[in-house]
This record gives sequence, C-alpha cells and structure tokens, in this order.
Amino acid sequence: MKHPLSLVVASLSLALLSACSSAPSSSFVAPTVVKDGALVSTGGEVLYTYKKDANADKSACVRDCLKVFGPLYPGPDDVAGGDYKIIEREDGSTQWSYKGKPLYVCTGAKAPAGAPASMVKMADKAAENCKKAGADFELAKP
Repeated sequence: MKHPLSLVVASLSLALLSACSSAPSSSFVAPTVVKDGALVSTGGEVLYTYKKDANADKSACVRDCLKVFGPLYPGPDDVAGGDYKIIEREDGSTQWSYKGKPLYVCTGAKAPAGAPASMVKMADKAAENCKKAGADFELAKP
C-alpha cells in the first residue's frame, strides 16, 4: 500500500505543473522589424515619429493629426521591453513608443496581401496623402 502523504504530494505537484504550463506567456516580443534602415511594424506597416512629440513617451498627435497618421496600437497581450514602452494617450488608449518616441502608421496605406486592385489603389492614395501631410512626420529609425 502506498503512503497517503506521498499521493497528496504527487497530486499537488502535478496540479502545480499543469497550472504553470497553461499560464499565458508574458515575454517581450518587439512590435517592429528593421527594413531598409527604417522601423516597420510586424504587420508590414512603415512606422513614423512625430516631430512635435517634444516630451518623451507622450503623444502630441491628437484630433486633426490623427486623420492621416494613427498610433501603433499594442495588442491585448503585448508586453513592453527593452527600448519599447506602451504609453497612455490623452484619450486613454495605448500606443507603442521606441526610445521615448511614440510610433505612428500611415492610416490606410497598406492593402492586405491578395487584395483587389481597387483596394490597392486606395492604399496607394492613402500613402500619397501621408507624404503630402507628413511634413511633421519622419521615418522611424532604429
């Protein structure tokens, strides 16, 4: 006959191991990659910084500014790390920053892979609008 205490210890150990293995991972994964000397989101969007963001980790791009350039939003499970922070915006939403500079995307400038020609044309037009409106924006550099 097995000792009852050893069965209890074995059961508790198994339960603890099971709980640990099913816990969600909270390890840092950078939200960007470097492509042609610029930061690009993991979704393939070219990233920008705003010249008027004078205070570290604080976005000054609000209201009209957001019509063309939008924040690079973190996902619900994203975790900050290294030079990347998740900052809170004026409206309470969150945004990625890199080395103290909030990161932005050109709104609507990326058509999904395999998109119809009309959608690609709209994305190209959005990218052109960003170039015209982007005097206060510059490519985010590593």
